[in-house]
Amino acid sequence: MELLTDLAIAFGLSVVAVLLCHRIKVPPVIGFLIGGIVAGPHVLRVVSTSEQVELLAELGIALLLFVIGLELSLRDLAEIRKPFLFGGSVQMGFTAGAIAVGSVIMGRTPGQALFLGLVVALSSTAVVLKLLQDRAEMEAPHGRMALGTLIYQDIAVVPVMIAAPLFAGAAASSSADSVPLAEFFMRVGAVGLIVLVAYKWVIPIVLEQVARTRNREAFLLTVLVICMGIALASGAAGLSLALGAFLAGLIISDSPYSQQAVSVIMPFRDVFTSLFFVSIGMLVDIPFIIAHPVLILLLTLGLLVIKPLAAGTATVLLGYPMRTAIMAGMALGQIGEFSFLLAEEGATVGVLDHDTFQVVVACAVLSMILTPAMMALSAPFASWVTRLPLPEWLLQGAAHRQLGHVHEHAEGHVLVIGFGVTGRNVYEAVEHIGLPATAVELNIDHVREGRKATVDIHYGDATNEAVLEHVHASRAKAIVVAVDDPMATRRIIELARRLAPDAFIMARTRYRRGTEGLYALGADEVIADEVEVSVEIMARVLARLLVPKDDIHRAVVQTRSDMQEMARPLSHDTLSSGDLRVEIPEMRTQSFRAIEGSPYPGHSIAELGLRPRFGVTVLAVRRDGNNIANPHGDTRIEVGDVLFVIGPPDWDPHQFTGV
Repeated sequence: MELLTDLAIAFGLSVVAVLLCHRIKVPPVIGFLIGGIVAGPHVLRVVSTSEQVELLAELGIALLLFVIGLELSLRDLAEIRKPFLFGGSVQMGFTAGAIAVGSVIMGRTPGQALFLGLVVALSSTAVVLKLLQDRAEMEAPHGRMALGTLIYQDIAVVPVMIAAPLFAGAAASSSADSVPLAEFFMRVGAVGLIVLVAYKWVIPIVLEQVARTRNREAFLLTVLVICMGIALASGAAGLSLALGAFLAGLIISDSPYSQQAVSVIMPFRDVFTSLFFVSIGMLVDIPFIIAHPVLILLLTLGLLVIKPLAAGTATVLLGYPMRTAIMAGMALGQIGEFSFLLAEEGATVGVLDHDTFQVVVACAVLSMILTPAMMALSAPFASWVTRLPLPEWLLQGAAHRQLGHVHEHAEGHVLVIGFGVTGRNVYEAVEHIGLPATAVELNIDHVREGRKATVDIHYGDATNEAVLEHVHASRAKAIVVAVDDPMATRRIIELARRLAPDAFIMARTRYRRGTEGLYALGADEVIADEVEVSVEIMARVLARLLVPKDDIHRAVVQTRSDMQEMARPLSHDTLSSGDLRVEIPEMRTQSFRAIEGSPYPGHSIAELGLRPRFGVTVLAVRRDGNNIANPHGDTRIEVGDVLFVIGPPDWDPHQFTGV
């Protein structure tokens, strides 16, 4: 009965945490932790003991590692091999080394110090990936760097857990309870033999026979039996249940049934993972924190400096610009969920004492809570740092030596920023019709591929003004911003509009809600992925239903207009002011707002006499979010109206202030 009560409370806390975190836009993991703290034995004491919940939580973390093993793909790792291998190694080595040296100075044995360093070096996959997904930054350079490092850390948990008894032996030196090396390696060998036999002969045959039945329940039970069976074998050998579950996941991942296994096990993983984080919150000893607040706060702040510095150093060494290094580093500043697992293992084998365990738990919880703020501040902080008089090689990374040569007389070209699928297609289309084009890309692999195809592509961070100047953005006829990083997109548009006031700037964004800000920064046209996908699906469905093309076109225009995605309705017969800058470069376009006290309000366009006095024509007037296209001369201007005008290149826009 007590177990059911604790389960009901834990699940209730999980529901409340998910709802509250969704409202304030933070990962549910943080809510689980706080909920566990509040309901735990040190605050409200709603759950007086957490042993039974911890038991289920151990099962949850085993299932989490099982799914990680299932989803581990060598092909995916190959795409991020440098952030994975080099970045992960440098980040973990730097962090663990720094913490170990400090711990030795404070009197710990080398074994204890190194184990503690490895525990602290891990970051939170659950928190960071959720925030990156919410911010649409998974494919951004700093997102890929963080992803590679996190996967490396998740895999590194396994050997560290295996070696925990060895650290205990090093900590205890001659302790009679330490595990002899020979016995330890015999246990590891036994588990390895079981896994090899299961991988080669047992599991493929079993899964094939069960899959033939096409019975979902049988498949689910078989996957659970495989997971728990290998986990129990690992536990019986003196290793952890989580390690065995991870190995079981790796075995199934190499079979044709891995995706089906992920789909059936995922709901259980989420349930038990929430229990894991709630139980970790219950482990936080509030009296201990109250007794040592300064120590915990200083250690947490120290970690939020050391860990970003370590990850940022790895990013810089890989040739990324300073901006990417700062954003990747600040994303990886917290202590992760697997640190709890390693800390519990360390406490079990005697590597960590109670006080050290509580310090790790408290610092981990506090650092996780601070992670959303750290990631939100990373872009502004990176922008500030990149404005400092730092060496060019540090600001631009490998870009300072790989930008390549741009013809000094390059002018009237189309500048494509970002050479992914979108950027590549735009570049090829522009080149195909005979217009000059130049591309800038931050992914060095894309740059190498482009250069092999004789593309005029340059490696560099386009958020850096020097890079845009190098590729003559000020002389470009059009600038296409096709990067996956929303913050970088904003910065690039802002710089591009300042450097090239007359260029036509088109940008892409993932979500419709991000378009308004890009227009305000100076973009002429913004394409939102979610809008275009929905419009394309709608158009194809209507075409399959034999709806006339004219009706489909009207539906597309109406949909875009309703979503307020385009500044003007889609029309193949008219040109926007941005189009005019491209097609008629000897003309200049500008917009002005009629404010209170200016000479505009209360007068008609004809009364202002803009054409005879200044040689300019009013193309449109925007009023209350609506456009008045090709306005008549008797159209009266009101306060707040925005006038779009076009005229010769030598006219001075400041003349209008004296109209």
